[in-house]
Amino acid sequence: MQPNSMVGVATVALLIVPFCQIVVSQFHQCTGGETCININECPRFGPHYHEPAKWTEELLNEFRSKVCKREQSNGRNLYKVCCKRAATGNKNNRERGLATLDLEECGAYSADRMAYGQEARLFQFPWMALLMLNSVKFVCGGTLINRRYVLTAAHCLKNTQVTTVRLGEFDISTPIDYDKRGDQHAPPPQDIAIEQTIVHEAYSTRLKVNDIGLIRMAEEAAYNDNVSPICLPVSPAMRTTQTTYFVAGWGATESAFYSNRLLFGKVALLTNDQCAQHLLRVDSYTKINNDQMCAIGANLTDNCTGDSGGPLKTISINARYVQYGVVSLGLRTCGKQSAPGVYTRVENYADWILEHLEE
Repeated sequence: MQPNSMVGVATVALLIVPFCQIVVSQFHQCTGGETCININECPRFGPHYHEPAKWTEELLNEFRSKVCKREQSNGRNLYKVCCKRAATGNKNNRERGLATLDLEECGAYSADRMAYGQEARLFQFPWMALLMLNSVKFVCGGTLINRRYVLTAAHCLKNTQVTTVRLGEFDISTPIDYDKRGDQHAPPPQDIAIEQTIVHEAYSTRLKVNDIGLIRMAEEAAYNDNVSPICLPVSPAMRTTQTTYFVAGWGATESAFYSNRLLFGKVALLTNDQCAQHLLRVDSYTKINNDQMCAIGANLTDNCTGDSGGPLKTISINARYVQYGVVSLGLRTCGKQSAPGVYTRVENYADWILEHLEE
């Protein structure tokens, strides 16, 4: 671009998180049909919109040539870039927030599909998701909340290069999943590319707080008996009076894997004070706040079951599965000693979640 196409005469040299690797020397005026939009609305910079350490050198140079504005939000620098909007990119015409959730069909609960052992039944938890680094490496779990979004933990997105979400999985070791009698089978799992990852702005790796994130998939999930969304606690009907909660998953964490087949376990809630006392015996540095919740199982293997980033859920007063927590801390006590699991309290982040959902 020519010098007279710059916005004003101001130049900046910024070494600011999260773009600490990039020196932004000048802001540009957009031309050629491009407009100045938030970087996370420009597919060219996805899915790692705010993690330039994962960009190629070519993309870093393109950012320098496309950056058109810098704004501040909650003490963070948010950049805008020159980019052509996608054909569906008119946000004024998109459904957003609560309107994107299916409150009538989410969290389907059927007593005849309920298992009472450690191994789940086929079709029992159709919202379960696995986050993939490649076609065989799973690093975390998550939950499908509508056709385009998966809810997970921030720590699953912050320091990993997840590329794909797998939906409709049950037994990882088989291409087609059958029930125990072999007379029912599920459609093949759906592997969907990630368009955007959204980490809570106040997530702290050190303090382990605000551990929540969202994934926007590049295309809609195709709902079937083994792929459908869980409910979120966004209305009075989604409250619960239950005292027993459930964790489910394959035991996927950043560093280990527990089972090929989908498992689940029953856990009971603890008050945060009770939780803090339990945790002191295992990790004296872990602190609990009101945006977190704790639950503990009856035996040593219950805290092996949940995926990192997976759901803590139970039945709501309107008889639907609702996700109340996201598996967060994942203390490494599996099979060794009984310790509570620490979960991000979803209800406290409902507004944050809804703000980031769009059609």
